[in-house]
Amino acid sequence: MGYAMSWIGVEATTANALYARLGVSETGAGGDFGDFKLAGLKAPNGWHMITAMRCDHPIVSRRILPALSVGTGAVACSIEEHVMYSSAACWRDGQEIWRVQHQGDRDVLHIEITGTPPENFEDLRARQFAEQAENDRARAKGDYGVDYIFDIPLELARSMVGFRHDLDNPGIDENGFRELRQQPGAGLLASARPWWKFW
Repeated sequence: MGYAMSWIGVEATTANALYARLGVSETGAGGDFGDFKLAGLKAPNGWHMITAMRCDHPIVSRRILPALSVGTGAVACSIEEHVMYSSAACWRDGQEIWRVQHQGDRDVLHIEITGTPPENFEDLRARQFAEQAENDRARAKGDYGVDYIFDIPLELARSMVGFRHDLDNPGIDENGFRELRQQPGAGLLASARPWWKFW
């Protein structure tokens, strides 16, 4: 079993403002992000997060992120562990600043970069590619293979927001997420319906 999920972090906003903008509200239930299709959390570093149990959820779409990042910054992360896909992007004032994507089912060494990633990117990339080379040597001897390049987008997003779905995150109560429910016809999520929903 693996995760298929999306998450966003938005800085310099309140949970109520973010939820109203997206068109979601809390149900009153709390727990781990994996317990809910949609969940929210205020991270200790000031970011407000929303997690969704779908890799291609509209919260990480190009329909939502430009509007959501106006006047602030947003980080978006998508994960599909079944095919070793990961993506992270940073948006500010309606513009995508950078995006880093890995498609492990295409090639374990695949990495696609758009824009200018943060300063820690080159060190992170060098470290993960070195780990991959060492792992590939071990695998040639019959050991189990690991996709280390998959971690690059996840670690970039974590370096900004302080969250990674598959690790302990200092300062984040793993059971502190609040279940969210989409409000019919409200907010940015209402306008992000797939085209086939209009017919």
